[in-house]
Amino acid sequence: MTEPNDQTNRRSASAKFQLQNQTESAGNLQDAMDTAHRSLASSLQLSFRALQVVMVVLILLYLLSGLRTVEDSQTGVATFFGAIVNDEGLSPGLQTNWPPPIGGYVVFNAQNREANIGNVFKPQIDARLDQQQRITKSTSRKGLVPGRDGSIITSDGDLAHIGVKTEWEIIDPLQFAQAVPDANGDEFIELALERATIHVVGNITLEELIDTPLEELRSLIRLEAQKTLRTFQCGIRLSDVIISSEPEPPLFIQKSYDAFDSAKINAETNVELATAKAHELLIEAVGSHYKKFVALIDAHERAAQSNNTVAMQQSLDNINSFLQSDDVSGKVANTLSLAMGYRSIVEITLGQDAKRFESILPRYREHPELVIKDKWLEMYSRVLAQADIETIFVPEFIATVKLSLSGSDEIAQLRHRQLLNKKENRALTEGLDLINPWILKARDMNTDGPSRELSITGGVVQGRN
Repeated sequence: MTEPNDQTNRRSASAKFQLQNQTESAGNLQDAMDTAHRSLASSLQLSFRALQVVMVVLILLYLLSGLRTVEDSQTGVATFFGAIVNDEGLSPGLQTNWPPPIGGYVVFNAQNREANIGNVFKPQIDARLDQQQRITKSTSRKGLVPGRDGSIITSDGDLAHIGVKTEWEIIDPLQFAQAVPDANGDEFIELALERATIHVVGNITLEELIDTPLEELRSLIRLEAQKTLRTFQCGIRLSDVIISSEPEPPLFIQKSYDAFDSAKINAETNVELATAKAHELLIEAVGSHYKKFVALIDAHERAAQSNNTVAMQQSLDNINSFLQSDDVSGKVANTLSLAMGYRSIVEITLGQDAKRFESILPRYREHPELVIKDKWLEMYSRVLAQADIETIFVPEFIATVKLSLSGSDEIAQLRHRQLLNKKENRALTEGLDLINPWILKARDMNTDGPSRELSITGGVVQGRN
């Protein structure tokens, strides 16, 4: 391999200089070189100054990148190497911080943020049908399908549908930045809202849910959701909860609401009639002060259930005092009056007999035969003293004689008049209703005088002992 020839490889010169005068040419060349050096130095100095200006501008722009304007509806935190440097968060206006990557900002919208749980508690519906058409076409066979249709359960085991959404805001940006990623803020609020709705609806019945005013229901859900958010210390406040879809039962239940409303009205009417009838019966039985009497009976029953002897006796005393007062009227007052009248009759009849028995008892113990003979003669004379008695004397020696006697006409007429008078007196007595099975017998009463006082011992009602 042959070496290349430098002379042959060089290209021909484009210019050729010839020095005509060696001394003059050397001076001119030196001047030209000095001028070139001065021009080059000026150019380099100008370029360096321009580079310095550019570097200063770049430094200023880099420093200005640490400035950030925060809008009125925004908040956030400033960071230094990823750590939060301000415990109060960013306020609206111009904020200064170290430029990236030394410093930085985490800014997020603080107000008027919305979270909507959508159809979580709503069934899948045909958007082409209105509400009334959905109710009309609903059947018992088309039940709710888990995983497709949403619903919520009430305290009485019924199902309901409801739509809820909320507006929220950030009141503590430091807590929010530490607890919740801004991208997941709406999802976090939706979970808290779902939990609050389940808790509130789960503590009331379906009827109470439908009858509860929306404003009250919104307040209950907001308080429950805010309680959950406080436990996480996330710096979020719910400004408002909106019931986007009013609570309602399943569609098939709504279809039979007319019958349900009619039955409900009938039930309420029957309750009112029964209450009025109860008041009427109580007033008829005790009088206008029946509430006081019922309260006294309830107090006695509570004392009896607790086996409190002292309270039982006190309640009985209160009942007896009430029965003896002028507040009692109606059937109870009539029954007590009849009882008092019957007791007076007993005292007049059996009481007089008892007194006579007590008066002759000492004489009978001393001379029993004499007392018996005396009473027999007294009774014999009393019988003979009656006007309708006929006396017939029969000789003693006639032992077996069959007599056919006819009485006097006057005596027969007298007996007939007495029978009529007896029937008339009996009719008057029955009209007074003195023979009453609920009136205490004489053996159950004392003889100290009429009284309304009753006592209950062992479940048996007795007169005052």
